[in-house]
Parts: sequence; structure tokens; C-alpha cells
Amino acid sequence: MVGKNACQMSNIADSGAMPVPSVFDVAAMSAIDAVPIIRAGLPASAYTVLSKVLGLTEAQLGNKLGISPRTISHQRHLRARLSSESTQKLVRGARIQQLGRKIFRTDMAVSQWLASPAQALGGQAPIDLLDTDVGAQEVVALLNGIAYGNVM
Repeated sequence: MVGKNACQMSNIADSGAMPVPSVFDVAAMSAIDAVPIIRAGLPASAYTVLSKVLGLTEAQLGNKLGISPRTISHQRHLRARLSSESTQKLVRGARIQQLGRKIFRTDMAVSQWLASPAQALGGQAPIDLLDTDVGAQEVVALLNGIAYGNVM
């Protein structure tokens, strides 16, 4: 579970607009519920929230997820929503963080695990695989293996 502030609903800049769920709220949703939110995009502030929880700078997070920090900065300046592609990448990172939190119990422990090379991933750090769906699936499989004792 992430910090209370990270999961609170955030308001978008448009007056009268409905509150937008945080990246962690979207990550916890079913796929059917998350898809329309991902398509609409999350506010650029979601990027900052995820980077802080993962213990990464925004530049490091952008590098690991394949999102240009310059694009995020531009979207933040415009108070615009992120693209569906950038939102999907953030949600993917948040889902993996939440799964790791169930296993490792603290955000710091998850961040340390994500940054540590894993033999089961060919010596790569899990965080280095999050820029693709295939890599993220391998990280999820490894986390599930750890959770259920299937990792040697």
C-alpha cells in the first residue's frame, strides 16, 4: 500500500471537472475500469507521484519507462493530460510497485528490489525491463514466483 497522499484523488485544473484518480488508484482498478481513464490520460502530476514512491528522480523514471522527461515537463506546464501511451506506462509501473509492496511490505524495499540485478532476469534489474510490456510481464512473473515460492 502506498502512502495516503499518493492514493488520494487529485483534481484536474479544469473547473467543474470530475476528480481524476491517482496513478495508484488506476493501477488498482480492473482493466475494464482503467481503460477509459488510461485513454483519457492522467495529469502530469501522476509522473511525479510515481517517481517519488519509486525513489527515482523524474529523469530516471522517464529513462526506465521510456517517457521523455521533457514531454512531461511540457504537459505539466500546459496543465494538460499525459498521452494514453505515457499514462499506460505509468500505470504499468504503479501496478508492479503495488505487487512488489504486497511482497516486500515497504516502498523502500520495493525500490531496492527493483534496482537490484536479478538472476532470474538474466542479471538485469527489474526496473530496467519496465519500458516494454514483455519486460514488465517478466517482472510480474518473477514477483509472483517470489510470492508463491516458485523462484529458485
